[in-house]
Amino acid sequence: MTGAKKSRQDLDMSISSVPVSSAHLQQAKASLSLVNPLALTDDQILERVYITHVHTAQRYDVDSIFNVTSSIIKRSTVAADTGVVNKAGNLIEDNITVSTFNPPFQKLKRIVSKMMNTPHGEHYAHETTMWILEELKSYSWDGKAVLTLAAFSMEYGNFWHLAQVPTGDQLGRSLAQMNKVHSIERNRQARADYNILVKSVLLAVECITELERLSTKGYDSKDVPALSDALQEIPVVVYWTIITIVSCTNHIDFLMGDSEDGIEISNFGNKLSSILSKLKAHLTRSRKEIGELEDYWRRKRVLQTPTEIVEVLKVLIFHNEIQDPQVYEGLKRVSIEVFRQKHVLLFISGLDSIRDEIRLLQSIYVGLQEDPKDVKGYRKEDFKILWVPVVDDWNRLRQAEFENLKLDMQWYVVEYFLPLAGIKLIREDLNYKNKPIIPVLNPQGRVVNYNAMHMIFVWGIDAFPFRPSDDELLTQKWNWFWAEMKKVHPRLQDLIKGDSFIFIYGGADGNSKWMQDLTVAVEKMKMHEVIKKADAIIEYYPFGKEDPRIVPRFWIGIENLFASKILKKRRDPTAEEIKSLLCLKQDQLGWVLLSKGSNVKLLGPGEPMLATAAEFEIWKDKVLQKAGFDVAFREYYENKLRDSPAQCAHMQLANYPADILDPINCPDPMCGRTMEIESVRYKCCHGHSHKAEPTESGDVMIEKKYTS
Repeated sequence: MTGAKKSRQDLDMSISSVPVSSAHLQQAKASLSLVNPLALTDDQILERVYITHVHTAQRYDVDSIFNVTSSIIKRSTVAADTGVVNKAGNLIEDNITVSTFNPPFQKLKRIVSKMMNTPHGEHYAHETTMWILEELKSYSWDGKAVLTLAAFSMEYGNFWHLAQVPTGDQLGRSLAQMNKVHSIERNRQARADYNILVKSVLLAVECITELERLSTKGYDSKDVPALSDALQEIPVVVYWTIITIVSCTNHIDFLMGDSEDGIEISNFGNKLSSILSKLKAHLTRSRKEIGELEDYWRRKRVLQTPTEIVEVLKVLIFHNEIQDPQVYEGLKRVSIEVFRQKHVLLFISGLDSIRDEIRLLQSIYVGLQEDPKDVKGYRKEDFKILWVPVVDDWNRLRQAEFENLKLDMQWYVVEYFLPLAGIKLIREDLNYKNKPIIPVLNPQGRVVNYNAMHMIFVWGIDAFPFRPSDDELLTQKWNWFWAEMKKVHPRLQDLIKGDSFIFIYGGADGNSKWMQDLTVAVEKMKMHEVIKKADAIIEYYPFGKEDPRIVPRFWIGIENLFASKILKKRRDPTAEEIKSLLCLKQDQLGWVLLSKGSNVKLLGPGEPMLATAAEFEIWKDKVLQKAGFDVAFREYYENKLRDSPAQCAHMQLANYPADILDPINCPDPMCGRTMEIESVRYKCCHGHSHKAEPTESGDVMIEKKYTS
């Protein structure tokens, strides 16, 4: 070591002034070209180490060698700590059977021999380390470290085995003498320090092998970045582990009490300790990231192949350590089991600006309690609403905001002041982008609608049971109306493009007083402060006022459309809506249609519609309390309609096709031709007593006038 610290000039002078043999001269000069590894950076070491490595697909049985090696090391260190070898026997369990173990004996002997014959000095340890790396160039990085440790364990284990040979074992005692194994009572502190370093070496190799094992699992570096970072450092870690093993091997005389020079081994011990600390941190982070990744995969499998709604809710919301997940229903906590065999509207949102969504869901919650209880084969009582708040940082302010919002909710609420366990799934699989969504899940946990928010905003409880097909059906339900309306008034297309509320109304007399009164009432509502505060836009269109000629063309188109629906001989849901409009055509006070954009919200007779609009001051506060202007308008209108006296419904078709009713021949014997149907008139008094006697078919009277 002293020669390594001198400059080349000083060493040359000392060599020339002292008579030495040529062999000593060559060794002294060679020492100048050796490297002190403690003076190298990690990049310099990596550059030297990596050129010795040859990548090969061949995989040696590193695990078996390491199992036996670690068994030797652990038994020996226990013996070193306790002073009794046999005590270790019951503490260490062998993980490999003798019959399957086939170590590379000759290679191990060459390595241990090289290490034993390495002179003291960091530069000599470096030279031997590079030789070992060259010798093991085709092995994996963990294989290099394991085989070097295995070679060391042959000497280390042999020492502790011979150190406590029974007195009567003459062969053992002779071998102990031959191996210079003296009393283990000598130099206790040096031996203790030495064995601490051996334990550190074993721990380093364990970390290396575990990281290499994890690297074969196929984890993506984006998912487990700590593992990727650790693997980048493995070559340098292997170098420092091997060079420490070399130093331990050529200082094994510490155990015999024959050496007091511990500077070199202490230097490598300090370096390895620093590297090991960093390596363990990498391994800890890798385990954590892998644990989170595998937990994510498990949750994702449950979500993608669901069997039960409760299990899906658990993987989306709760961490594994929660044994009995609970949610709030009002002020009480209930088990998540309340959702078993239920459909769930999962309201996922942050805490900011969700008052409109809360009012909307309140109207849905109320609608689920109302008649009819069964719709489209689904029971309303089987549908539950659950709010899942998404908050990154649950500080006191956010918790207070949550408590305030929760007071307005009658439905179920998740109160869980931790990051959601399935937040990644919520963002990826449910497509949550920090804006409120309402996925709908069936009792099996399958997502039947990834976001029912828009259809609920448009249709309210009419969208029940909130499937995409329900939205399509409701949208298509009134396509016929807009198609016929645009034929006679093309500019109406611009009016229905947005989300404005539109009143379209008409009657027998396009300039009647009730239409003028409705126009005034709607105009007042439109300009009212409450409507502005609700961000609602109201438009209106008195049908036929500008051009009365379009009115008959429109009704002819509607009648022909109705006839074509009847001719199909199969149930068409749009036929009922067409029939409703045709009946309102005959109403003395006309008809009114309220839509939001192209989505028709309400169709009814003119009198209660006018009364509802004219009495806006009475129900105006409901606009902000309910889920929107249309919901508040409809609620008041339906109350007015119930209070109105019952009226007979009339439907007269002036252009009814002949093939709908049975043909009748002309009664004139000189003619006999099939008579042409001129008009058909329907009338229904809803079971009330009127002059016309009701027929057996739902109080409907058909008057037929024939001409031939």
